[in-house]
Amino acid sequence: MKVLLIGADGQVGFELWRTLQFNREVIPTTSDGREVNGMTTIKLDLSDAADIAKKIDNIQPDVVCNAAAFTQVDAAESSPVLAELINSEAVAVMAEAAKKNKCLLVHYSTDYVFSGDHKFPWKENDVTNPKSVYGQTKLNGEQAIIDSDCEYMIFRTAWVFSDRRQNFLKTMLRLAATHPTLKIVNDQQGSPTWASSIALATMLALNIPETGLYHLTSNGTTTWFGFAQKIFSQAQRIGLLDQQPELLPISSKEFPTEAERPKYSVLNCQKFEGTFNVKLPHWQTTLQLCMQRMKP
Repeated sequence: MKVLLIGADGQVGFELWRTLQFNREVIPTTSDGREVNGMTTIKLDLSDAADIAKKIDNIQPDVVCNAAAFTQVDAAESSPVLAELINSEAVAVMAEAAKKNKCLLVHYSTDYVFSGDHKFPWKENDVTNPKSVYGQTKLNGEQAIIDSDCEYMIFRTAWVFSDRRQNFLKTMLRLAATHPTLKIVNDQQGSPTWASSIALATMLALNIPETGLYHLTSNGTTTWFGFAQKIFSQAQRIGLLDQQPELLPISSKEFPTEAERPKYSVLNCQKFEGTFNVKLPHWQTTLQLCMQRMKP
């Protein structure tokens, strides 16, 4: 099986590269063709529809795996055209090319397609109502895939963290080095999800490629405050921190951002687990595994 991996230098993309290459031919792409950990990639410009279509036509993959996105949630509010270009228009081109070349499109979306206005885990068929430009452009990308009539698997995930690139885990450890006290939002609830878990789950799903839309996150829920507590306790235990900072819980109103975040974006993953016979791990377990990689 030949996999064209788009966005191989991102959190999820890099883990997909590491995971899928053991039993599949993976052709990695980045926006500028840079080397990633000493490994060569192909340049793919997501702002160039012709380049996307040409690459897929020429490579003739069995699977196009799109792990690239405009993920800067607040920046999307001031750059809606760019966010739409990357998160929706480029995805539409991938979908049309996948249909033309009769290959499977694997795409990653987000919990931010939901409003967050209720208190039970969101199912795949629940009504979407994004509150941000980012969420809307990701939803537009989902719809473009569905409308194309290509073979697809869309995985909505959430609160992604890893030991590389920028994410909440890395930000907390960086701030703890210089801030003895940190104020952390405590009224948004979700499921922190390790990029490596997403990659492994994708590999298993590709063994039984049942097309459709799925929710794919870790099990368990917490708030950003609760997530930070676990990060710092684990960091101190394994020697990444000498002393934990004092944490103060605050509301979203006390920490205003350009984009509104959903208050409750926990996803119901029973469809994924049932379809692919996979038990998704708890977020606290994967946090420990991720941070073991970061030990000095």
